Amino acid sequence: MASRSLRALVATLPLVSRALAQSTNETVWSSFAYIFYGERTPLQGELPPSLTPLGAQQLYSQGSLFRARYLSNSSLSDEDNAITTNAPIVGIERLALDNSQLSIYSTADDYVVGGALAFLQGLYPPVSRTFAYSNGGENASTLANGTMIDYPLNGYQYPNIQSLPSTDLNSVWLEGHTACAEYRSSSISFKTSLIAEEMYNATLDFYETTFGDVFPNTLPNAMLNFDYAYDLYDYARYAYDHDDSVRETLNEDRMAILRSLADNQQFDLNGNLSASGSQEGDMIRAISGRTLAAKVVAQLSAHIHSGSTANKMTLMFGSFEPFLAFFALSDLANTAPSGLFREIPEPGSAMVFELFSTVNDSTYPQENELWVRFLYRNGTDSDAPLMEYPLFGRGNSEARMQWTDFQNEISKFAIQEVSTWCDLCSSITLFCDSLSYGTGSSSGWVDGNNGNGNRNASLSAPVAGVIGAVTTLAVLSLAGTTAFVFGGLRIRRKGLSDADRRRSSLGGFKGAEKMASDHDVSIAKSGVKHERVGSWELSGPSPVTTPAPATVAESSPSGLFGASIRHHQRDDDVDSIAGATPVSPMERV
Repeated sequence: MASRSLRALVATLPLVSRALAQSTNETVWSSFAYIFYGERTPLQGELPPSLTPLGAQQLYSQGSLFRARYLSNSSLSDEDNAITTNAPIVGIERLALDNSQLSIYSTADDYVVGGALAFLQGLYPPVSRTFAYSNGGENASTLANGTMIDYPLNGYQYPNIQSLPSTDLNSVWLEGHTACAEYRSSSISFKTSLIAEEMYNATLDFYETTFGDVFPNTLPNAMLNFDYAYDLYDYARYAYDHDDSVRETLNEDRMAILRSLADNQQFDLNGNLSASGSQEGDMIRAISGRTLAAKVVAQLSAHIHSGSTANKMTLMFGSFEPFLAFFALSDLANTAPSGLFREIPEPGSAMVFELFSTVNDSTYPQENELWVRFLYRNGTDSDAPLMEYPLFGRGNSEARMQWTDFQNEISKFAIQEVSTWCDLCSSITLFCDSLSYGTGSSSGWVDGNNGNGNRNASLSAPVAGVIGAVTTLAVLSLAGTTAFVFGGLRIRRKGLSDADRRRSSLGGFKGAEKMASDHDVSIAKSGVKHERVGSWELSGPSPVTTPAPATVAESSPSGLFGASIRHHQRDDDVDSIAGATPVSPMERV
């Protein structure tokens, strides 16, 4: 592992000096960043996936680096200066968080949202006696008697993070693969492909031997194969990082093989541009990169059209699939010599798109004077640099491209309309159903404050049916109330015996009076997954434990076939409709 990292660093040394030697005449106007969540407990095992303290520290560290780059007007520390340069964004609040200047989005997974909070703590740490102008400034913190009051926790700052479940239309831009039925179908078909079958046969003995030696009786035997390469790597890495005995038994070489197999599997599942879904050439496995690319252009365009008042910084927090998809679409995967862009990013990694001009001027430039550069930081180690890389097969001398050229290149593969995504994915989500009956389209983003979507799209038949049913119930309820008040209608309840009354009362926990007929509330196992058990910000220091080695019954593994099609715990509603038949407009609610 260490030797591989060293070789990758040596291969990229020519880029480092150029990337860090940024011209002092450049002016950064806006930044868009997509950030991978930090370390969490594994998807498999008894523990629910949740952010670990290490994962929170990783995101906090990344946020601190962003602060050093974008919010500092002074010289950087020696440590920060070794991995980035100072590039302050024009007009952004340096100390006090102004939510009107930032757009922050996260998936609904608790470990992703928690990581986003940790990142923002590093970006805008607590500060006393300092208040953003848009938040009321000092006037909002000063009482009539002259007393100045800080926010709790020594000036803790409260970011506005919008968490988007996959049932939300806007989640398409953040995680375009999650609710995409065609993506799931293509991922399942990968299992029967020639390359997958060859890898399955070649690695079966390795997986069975490794997990038999290191993790006996922890996972079903049916999972110990290449189909679950990511799940197995995810499980093993967590234990490798947290358990001395596992680290010694598993050893560095076997861990490196698990990592390499997971990288190969996931790149094929998210970066294979030759795989098609319902339409030939639709690059369905890279769907998340196609939607994310459209969002990058949409956010930067909104910033330009606002004259630099909106979207000074856009932060999106999610999983690794959009990374791999964009790496393939932008040709990074084929041009980087080290294979860096064919690997699953390290926890806390960030890819950044900066909008800048080459003239040091406070006046906002014309569009033909704006440039874009792409930067990537793999992980959050103290020696991991935020480096600049050329996109779309360009040479190192063309890493920075004009805004119009960037738009043109992105437009070759970006999905700019939600309706297009719905068609390509054969999705039966409610918002796709609504759009299919509407007359408008949703482009780039649909938001009450800043969006390009058509807010006047007509209602779908099912939605209209629901509204009609509710209206009917309201009318009947009103008629009943009128009869009750003015018509002398009365409802008389037949007397009950004491025993009957006890049986008919609502149950619950009644202590000594609890009857045999009183049912306690039971919680399904899937419900526990939604509890914030072990959340890093809610608990105190405690010993770190590896996944509980509970004996697993030999049955079919959960999920479709491994983390290549990862089921988010919050997406029970999406899973329940996968493969279902769309509701006919003539059906009644």
